[in-house]
Amino acid sequence: MPELMVLVVSNEARDEELTPAQTRDLLEGHASWERELRDASVLVDAERLRPASEGRRVRARAGEVEVERAPAEEALSAYAIVRAEGWEQAQEVARRLPTPPGTVVEVRPVMKRHTRPDKTSQPGRVFAFGVLGSAPNEEAWIEVMDRIDARTRNGFPGERWLGGVRLEAPRSGRRREHGALFDGPFLESKEVIGGLFFLRMQSIDEAVAWAATTPFVEEGALEIREVWRS
Repeated sequence: MPELMVLVVSNEARDEELTPAQTRDLLEGHASWERELRDASVLVDAERLRPASEGRRVRARAGEVEVERAPAEEALSAYAIVRAEGWEQAQEVARRLPTPPGTVVEVRPVMKRHTRPDKTSQPGRVFAFGVLGSAPNEEAWIEVMDRIDARTRNGFPGERWLGGVRLEAPRSGRRREHGALFDGPFLESKEVIGGLFFLRMQSIDEAVAWAATTPFVEEGALEIREVWRS
C-alpha cells in the first residue's frame, strides 16, 4: 500500500489568537485523529514540532553560512505518514484532520523512507531537519533534490541518526487550503520541502553547527525544529 506524508503548515502568529479552549479542542482533535488512524492500522509515523520561533533556518550564500529564525507565518507544525489505497482515501484522511483557519494541509507521496516511530521514546532531544530547495520550475527543483540526495546519503552521524523521508515532487501532491483541494505543483513559495530527517542532538546550537558543515546548505537550506515529546 503506498505511503503518503501529510504536512501541516500553520500560521503561528494567527494561531496565537486562538482562545485556550480553542487550542485545547484542536490538540484533543489532533490526538483523536491520530488514534483513529492508528486503530485503522494506516498510521506509520506522526509527530508535532515545537514552535518555529524556537527553530533555525540554515543556508549558505557565496560561501558564507547564514542562520536565521524559522519563519512563523508559514511553518511546518506537524506531520503524519499514512498508508492509503489511493488519493480518495488520502484526501479523506487530510479532510478529517482538525486545523485552525488559515492552515494548509499538503499531502505528498513518499519516495523513500526509513523512520523510527519510537524516536522520542528514548532519552535526549530529537530535532527534525526539513530539507528545502528553491528553483524556478519543478524540473530544476528535482535536480536540486537529486544533487542533495547524492551528496548527503552517507554523511549522517550514525549514532545520532533516527531516520528520514524523501518526498516525491510537488506535482504529485495535493493541498487543502481554505477548505478546497488543489493539485500540485506548489512552487510559488520561495523554498519547497523535499523531505525530513531526524537527529538526536543536545541543543539547537549543536544542530545548527552540524548543519552548517553539510552539503544540504550549499544546495538548499535546512529548517531545524525540535520534535515535541509526548
